[in-house]
Amino acid sequence: MLEIHKLITTKKFHFWDSLNVTRAGILGANDGIISVSGIVLGAAAANLNSYTLFISGVSGMLAGACSMAGGEFISVSAQKEVQLNRLSLQAEASTVYKTSSLYKTKIREVDILNPIHAATASFFSFLCGALIPLLAISLSSSQWRVVNTALAMMAALSINAIIGYRKAETPVYKAVLRNVAVGVFTTLVTYLIGTLLGVAVSA
Repeated sequence: MLEIHKLITTKKFHFWDSLNVTRAGILGANDGIISVSGIVLGAAAANLNSYTLFISGVSGMLAGACSMAGGEFISVSAQKEVQLNRLSLQAEASTVYKTSSLYKTKIREVDILNPIHAATASFFSFLCGALIPLLAISLSSSQWRVVNTALAMMAALSINAIIGYRKAETPVYKAVLRNVAVGVFTTLVTYLIGTLLGVAVSA
């Protein structure tokens, strides 16, 4: 996340695109942490072996990163098309009426979003977020892997919330609580499903 933050604060990105890339990066990291935590904890609850857990986690990490990047590219591309259309209408209004006062909020060419920037930020931030639960469960002994992964997930979600809301007017602790609550709820659901499926298979 720190490398992505340094990248988007350079002059290669204008304000709105930087804001968009920051949003994509924070959401990507959050989704990576929660998604892969859910996958590996659900698989652990089903009593799968360490190798299967690792393969499941890696597969979920790669699939999720590609999905997030693709979703960001499609979404921001649609926003870009709307912006370009608005820019074109502004230019026409300016030519016909010799003024652009018809539009109270004007779109400038520099304000156009870049879908590739958002997709790239989302892809790599998802990978970074997903690595945390994947490493936690892979490097832990069998009796501690669930606890260690859950703790790593909560710590990572807390840090990501602090980074994302550090300039917001709302108290940071609320963002942390929301983030952790969503992660805990998601992993509890997948863990419960994994437990039920594990019992069914063993029976």
